[in-house]
Amino acid sequence: MNIEEKVISALWTLMGGRDFLQGKGLVGRVAKMAGIDPLEAKMTLGKLARKGITEGVSEHGEAFGRVSLTIEAPKREEPVSLIRWREALSAIKMDESEAAMLAPCHDRLEGFSDADMRDLASGLIGLKSAQETEKNTPRFVVSAKYLLGSSKMLGSLPTSSLKAFGIDISAFPDAIPQVVVAGSENPEAVLLIENPHSFEEAIAAGCSHKIALVVTYGYGLSRSGESYGNSLTEAVAQADRLVPLIRKGNPPSLKTLLGHPKILFWGDLDREGLRIYASLRKRLPALRVSALYLPMQEAMERGISHPYTKATAKEKQGTTERVPEDAMPLASICSDRGIDQEAVSREEIARLASMSLDEVGQGKCQR
Repeated sequence: MNIEEKVISALWTLMGGRDFLQGKGLVGRVAKMAGIDPLEAKMTLGKLARKGITEGVSEHGEAFGRVSLTIEAPKREEPVSLIRWREALSAIKMDESEAAMLAPCHDRLEGFSDADMRDLASGLIGLKSAQETEKNTPRFVVSAKYLLGSSKMLGSLPTSSLKAFGIDISAFPDAIPQVVVAGSENPEAVLLIENPHSFEEAIAAGCSHKIALVVTYGYGLSRSGESYGNSLTEAVAQADRLVPLIRKGNPPSLKTLLGHPKILFWGDLDREGLRIYASLRKRLPALRVSALYLPMQEAMERGISHPYTKATAKEKQGTTERVPEDAMPLASICSDRGIDQEAVSREEIARLASMSLDEVGQGKCQR
């Protein structure tokens, strides 16, 4: 393949089936795709423009708008996996329109025999018919039951294809919604805690004698960082299915705890922590931020904080938007830096755990 052919092939690949591509950074993208020097790519693009093969490119190889090719696109050979998958769907007499919806699944089936593909297709049909009966059954269980005995198969297939076919995998939770609880029979408040480490500190501080504490089961060997809070959000979204694990005391049912008139949230003072709070607040309108954010806020004002970097496991945290009104003061202070809830002392936990941040602001807390 000569240089011109390499550049033309690169342009078709970058188009990805579209009629054109944007010209920004075109020379660099073509050079990388074709495996050639950028100067060589620019000269070749100019040469193709002079021949009338490219549009949107100057004779000097500079893109000035949408870039397209005037020649006929090469015929794209279908992957062997797609051909075999279609044959499997046809072999079980699946309707053509349904088969088209499942076609994108083919690239996940490398290593499957023809019999495996047919069995998978039959399993998907069976799951589609039984999904109302199986609703709220854990995803791993449903997958193993219908799809070749594999607990992970359902989660590996493209969600959009399954949905078009008629299977909504959101009906099957991806984890057992267990939460750990502690507290008295008649708690004066309920505190939802982002991670299990701080949950244990709250118990050690004696909080469970007067309030109830709730945290998602930690899966301590595998979970890390932000997973705890996200798991708490998922658990509350499945409130009717929550499985309580009582750590200490004799707290009431989870339904009673989540319906308590005074329910509070305590997590890290960072963008993700506030995003988790906002998400929980949609499910629990009575929820308020805990007064335990006060010592974290004060620590940040003294200069104790960390940046959103890889070393702090927060490099992927996005911006904080639309936080509830009571968390607005927190959002402004943690826009660029954060502090984790483990920084709060056991003494502060014992003193503030039963109050909201609003109550502290109203002077109900003695420093």
